[in-house]
Amino acid sequence: MDQAFAVEHDQSSVSVLASRFGCDLVAATISSFSVSPFITILDRAMAENASGKRSLMHAIKELSAWGVRHPIQFCKSQGFRWIFGLYTATYATANTMGSYFEWKEQDGQMLTLGATTMVNMTSVIAKDSAFARMYGVVKPRPFPLASIGLFAIRDSLTVVSCFHAPKVISEKLRDLGVGEATTTAIAQIGAPVAVQILSTPLHLLGLDLYNHPVADRQARLQFIQREYVSSTAARVARVGPAFGIVGIANASMRNSLRAMTERDI
Repeated sequence: MDQAFAVEHDQSSVSVLASRFGCDLVAATISSFSVSPFITILDRAMAENASGKRSLMHAIKELSAWGVRHPIQFCKSQGFRWIFGLYTATYATANTMGSYFEWKEQDGQMLTLGATTMVNMTSVIAKDSAFARMYGVVKPRPFPLASIGLFAIRDSLTVVSCFHAPKVISEKLRDLGVGEATTTAIAQIGAPVAVQILSTPLHLLGLDLYNHPVADRQARLQFIQREYVSSTAARVARVGPAFGIVGIANASMRNSLRAMTERDI
């Protein structure tokens, strides 16, 4: 009888994990889709601006109009599929890893951070190199290793600010008596936004190394200085929805789906 109970308990436990994985994937997919049009427009506009194809604001205006007039065509575009795919993969990894270690009753925070960083970093670097080739003005060529290295540093900072720093910040704010809603907003949005001040020069330099491989140091510095303010503003506008707003939506949807499905398990 004890053995039968143990088997039944194990099956129930596995069912809970499978249900949570399902909730994780649904939450990651829906929350990522909700912000992908906005991020696609900004990322393509920044790639075109860095290459000199068209100005940042001009690109944003025309791409936004295209998305409104032809939403199905927009969602079928390569740019949209890149963005939707990489954010779905990132949040699906973070969600499922978190659920697994919660199920195992283990502290898997560092392993989850490492896996999420690896998935996000490789996906974003692949996306940025694809965008530079698709939306630039120079003949497509292999992406420089130096650019890949700069993007890796940039994305490491972003992932830490989005998936690790908010937990630390939230704990500190709770200790100070800050309300839960305020704590979540500050931690989930404030940290990713702040890190863009540091990471934008890395982003611009990485793109410039591809678009202008023979430019000298002075020309690169002038390019970064010229584009820093507008590019930082665009990246701040981008990272808020990408990791702040969608992070809150993902967590809320994930918790709600869990509550709905686990009532019957």
